Amino acid sequence: MNFQTMSKQRKMILIAAAVGVIAMFLPWWSISLGIFGGGSVNGMHGEGLLVFLCFLAAGAFAYIGDQTKNLDRTNWMLALIAGGIASLVMIIRFLSWLDILSALSFGFYLAMAASFAIVAFAYTHRAAGETLQGGFDTLKNKFTNQPSSTPSDATPTTKVINPTSSDPSKPVV
Repeated sequence: MNFQTMSKQRKMILIAAAVGVIAMFLPWWSISLGIFGGGSVNGMHGEGLLVFLCFLAAGAFAYIGDQTKNLDRTNWMLALIAGGIASLVMIIRFLSWLDILSALSFGFYLAMAASFAIVAFAYTHRAAGETLQGGFDTLKNKFTNQPSSTPSDATPTTKVINPTSSDPSKPVV
């Protein structure tokens, strides 16, 4: 992989995911007990494991495929979803820790910023014409094994049902 020829979208997502992974091992909250010492806890506990997996997934989706082009629609949506889940977990965790806000440490804030950055970079640097609805439709079609669209060279056929036929399942062409 040549980092210089990589698309800007992929580069930014990979950097944000790497920062997020590193932030998981940094202190998320710390407490000082004065002369009795203190302690800190990193993000690799509880929901932090889900956030860690989301960072890994977003990085993997950014790494898969042609590095010189933006993410294809499926990987774009999956990276966006992974970043969105990480962001949602971080927001919920932040709001639930409002009473101990002074104990939150830089690792937590760095992980939160990285999760927001993945969503921002994936969305703002998307391919021209990409929409969230189109991305969700592609994912839905891919997971239900339906074709996402008809090929452009396909000729549509018209079936006319003979209303006088006793068997409507036999179309007259």
